[in-house]
Amino acid sequence: MKFFIALDSGGYKTQSVLFDETGTVYAFDYGRGANAFDIGPEEATSRLCFSIDTMKNRLPAGEKLSGIFGSVSAVFYYPEIEERVAKHVGLSRCKLDSIVCSVMAPILGKDDGVCLISGTGSYCCVRQAGEHRKYIGSSGYMLDTGGSGFVLGRQALIATQRERDGRGPKTLLTEILEAEMGETLREHLPVIYAGGRTYISSFAHAVFSARKQGDAVAARIFNEGVSYYEEDMQTAYRIMGKPFKAALGGGLFINVPEYAQAVSARAPEGCELKVLDTPTLYGAALEAMWLCGEGIPAGFKTRFIETYNAQPNLHTGW
Repeated sequence: MKFFIALDSGGYKTQSVLFDETGTVYAFDYGRGANAFDIGPEEATSRLCFSIDTMKNRLPAGEKLSGIFGSVSAVFYYPEIEERVAKHVGLSRCKLDSIVCSVMAPILGKDDGVCLISGTGSYCCVRQAGEHRKYIGSSGYMLDTGGSGFVLGRQALIATQRERDGRGPKTLLTEILEAEMGETLREHLPVIYAGGRTYISSFAHAVFSARKQGDAVAARIFNEGVSYYEEDMQTAYRIMGKPFKAALGGGLFINVPEYAQAVSARAPEGCELKVLDTPTLYGAALEAMWLCGEGIPAGFKTRFIETYNAQPNLHTGW
């Protein structure tokens, strides 16, 4: 039997699984995010190695790993992370690639297409045969991560601050956020700054909740996020020169159907958008199999999902 490890790691969390060539999942781990933009390459490497070691320790007696694939945010900019991880595990078939891989693989396979992600951060990626992947925006929260949980959460906090200051309109966001905080926004500032980007992202849910209740400020924030992805798709259309198939992933698109639907409604004519309907780690598992030259056997997807969902302490989220 051949065994593999798949990882999916963004700004908020790192998830990993140990599975075999039939798609049977033997172990699952949930840990802290390993985006090197946030924590630096050394700490990112440490967290990824910890997740891999946790999975290796669950190998059946006498068995060895055949390969490892990880979809990891920002890893392209820090090639030393892959080098150090591969050296740590002593495995030649160990590859770390973009976070978009876990989303594209189940929906697009190896075909051309586009990937849109909305989670803690946001991505838009265009893939064409014979070309390097082209990223639109996708440059991190300091420069360009529109439509993401971080931006929506930050805008909700700003709207609350503006209402409290008397500079902005009354909004349900203030009531929702301050009830969750258990104190006023200004009193909560030390917690917000200590929590950073991932904590701010956790407030994005307030935008969707307030919008459903008819709040105009939340509706504006929601629509700004949708418009960001519309611009991405229009740019992707110009690059590809034809309608495309797009894979949508990330916690917001997966867990907030109205957000994904609003983005899909803005797609260029003829384009087909599909939201990821498998665990994100399933895409990384496919990539691990392909990395090792393995075909995908019949029943692989069904076995993977069933045994993955049966794992104890399974965590999901944005």
